[in-house]
Amino acid sequence: MNATADPLAGLRDIHLPDAVAFWPPAPLWWAAAGALILLGACLTLIARRRRGSLRRAALDELDAIERWFQAVPDPGALARRLSSLLRRVALGRFARDEVAALHGSAWFEFLSEANRSRGFPAELASGLEHSLYAGPAESTGPHEAGAWIAATRRWIGGVS
Repeated sequence: MNATADPLAGLRDIHLPDAVAFWPPAPLWWAAAGALILLGACLTLIARRRRGSLRRAALDELDAIERWFQAVPDPGALARRLSSLLRRVALGRFARDEVAALHGSAWFEFLSEANRSRGFPAELASGLEHSLYAGPAESTGPHEAGAWIAATRRWIGGVS
């Protein structure tokens, strides 16, 4: 070996690694994206089930009210129970300050307008309102009571 020769001349220059590519992402990013999609799907499913559970519970209670009315045909009590059920469903679905203070004709107007496709018909609402405040001497026929139950079922089924 030559002592006068430059010993560093035989070395190669530093090689930098290639730049990190944006695509394709690392496997951990794929796993994180999959977990986020799965989490979103689960939250959507839970929200739909909760929305449906109020509807199912209300319809189950309506069935119980209907069975009770067949055993004890009291139109005044039926009107009170249906109005109470409708109010609880409305409080669960709409803003509390929008629904809670309504009473009388304003309440039944809300019922007919809140669900336009399956609204509570005005003539049935007025009959229900009259039965709420009428004495026991004024009786409603079973046909009108059946129409109240059917309209309540339609209204509850249409509220989303």
